[in-house]
Amino acid sequence: MIHQPVKENAMRYFTPCLFSLSLFLVACADESSTPPVPGETQVTGDDVKQKMEEAADTAKEFTKQKRDEYSKQLDQQLEDLDQKIAELEAKGAKLKDDAKVKWNEQLEDLKAKRGKVAEKLKEFNESSAEAWEGLKKDLDIAWGNLKAAYDKTAEEVKE
Repeated sequence: MIHQPVKENAMRYFTPCLFSLSLFLVACADESSTPPVPGETQVTGDDVKQKMEEAADTAKEFTKQKRDEYSKQLDQQLEDLDQKIAELEAKGAKLKDDAKVKWNEQLEDLKAKRGKVAEKLKEFNESSAEAWEGLKKDLDIAWGNLKAAYDKTAEEVKE
């Protein structure tokens, strides 16, 4: 799982802070009050607006990159887990009747949770870069539940 609370918190507040700063600077800019000093460049409201748009675009691109990295990592984790589940199925086939019934129930639960994670990942991949934060939390919870179910099922095969 990816845990980056510092970056997440920073990104959550970055765009609103930049927007507030731009509004403040535009409101404070009174272009008619003082003539520009020769040799100095005058910063206008349009300059601030342009820089804010550039900063917002950069923040969006950064967020999209982080979302894509997270998605790729989770895809790989699901592939790895699928291989482990296949190994468990082979081991579980060797269990005796009573143990096999209980184990099959756990395996079905594991597969259902795996399906839920895949569903959340699809929803996550189809989301906008701006909306991914809330979906990421849901996906992290679903992944944690899936991992716990796998660990429990794997432990049953060992016994």
